[in-house]
Amino acid sequence: MSSLTDKTAAEVYDCAIVGGGVAGLTLAIQLAQSGRRVVLFEKETYPFHRVCGEYISMENYDFLCRLGVPLAEMNLPVMTRFTLSSPSGVALHHRLDIGGVGITRYELDPLLARLAARHGASIHEGTKVTDVTFADEQFILTTSTGSTFRARTVCGAWGKHANLDGKLKRPFLAESRQGRQFVAVKYHLQLDYFPAATVEMHNFRDGYCGLSPLPGGLTNCSYISDLRNLRAHGNSVAEMERQVLMQNPLLRPYIEAAQRGDFTPVVISQITFRERSTVDQHVLMLGDAAGTIAPLCGNGMSMGMNAGFLLHPLLLDFLAGRISRAALEEQYTQQWRQLLRLRITAGRLIHQVFGQPQLTSAGIQVLRRLPFLTDFILKQTHGQAY
Repeated sequence: MSSLTDKTAAEVYDCAIVGGGVAGLTLAIQLAQSGRRVVLFEKETYPFHRVCGEYISMENYDFLCRLGVPLAEMNLPVMTRFTLSSPSGVALHHRLDIGGVGITRYELDPLLARLAARHGASIHEGTKVTDVTFADEQFILTTSTGSTFRARTVCGAWGKHANLDGKLKRPFLAESRQGRQFVAVKYHLQLDYFPAATVEMHNFRDGYCGLSPLPGGLTNCSYISDLRNLRAHGNSVAEMERQVLMQNPLLRPYIEAAQRGDFTPVVISQITFRERSTVDQHVLMLGDAAGTIAPLCGNGMSMGMNAGFLLHPLLLDFLAGRISRAALEEQYTQQWRQLLRLRITAGRLIHQVFGQPQLTSAGIQVLRRLPFLTDFILKQTHGQAY
């Protein structure tokens, strides 16, 4: 185990956060800045790559700057255009009013971890939480190192799936085993040319691929596919790409570049988009742990940060004794649903259409004739600055 800030396991923390992505880290920074005792666990060691679109909506820009992230000094690409294509290559080009910036998780996550540690949070890298129990108004967390930690509150920010989902017997697991499952893949490509200031979304059969610029001339290429595509091609990512993704003529050059280059993909599988709960056995969920976020919701990183922003003042009220635990859980659930549920629902509905050749081709033809409808849909997948 490595720790950016050395704290004793005997201490009772105000909050323990399981998962060191942007949702968990930004919440840790806020709580530490408020003078609260925070411990955060990340099973990997920074820096590392994650499967992620690495696109941050401008709705989060000011928030990150307030936390101390020097975005204005990082020379990040800004995206103001959007391209959408069907599996056959029928394309829509449109402005992206809200827009966003591109930044790699390899850079952003350790930066946030350092900020949290600087404000006094205890960050434990290479440490997996294996169990969480609640009794007598206190949590006990057991880790892979054999240590135990105590905390008054626990927040789950462990992403799409983790062993703790099973430990907490979360209801979505039973349904997920019976529904559709997906695989997600990410590359960083060094391309000779990629349209400046543009986010591209290309459909293929039973899936879709997003591309967006990153600092240093890199392009993020990340896609999600029905797991059946992978299994039908001998569980070979490369063969699935050749036989399925490359059927889209606009996507083909990018995938060919990935297959020619020395780009090692990051892959996660058995992803589901079933509805989840925001609280399970008193653990407060945020990010994908609260409701696996389809990429078409706009931006999973932004929504994870939104949830942490909502949760922070509620946690302060609870820790100060101004509200009960029941009120904390109820108010967080209500506010989370009010802010994010419509967005997640919209993303899931679009997700069901994307990857279906006839529907996406027809839909794009309609959107090309009705640009105001495209504006409306894009607004459903982005939030307001805060």
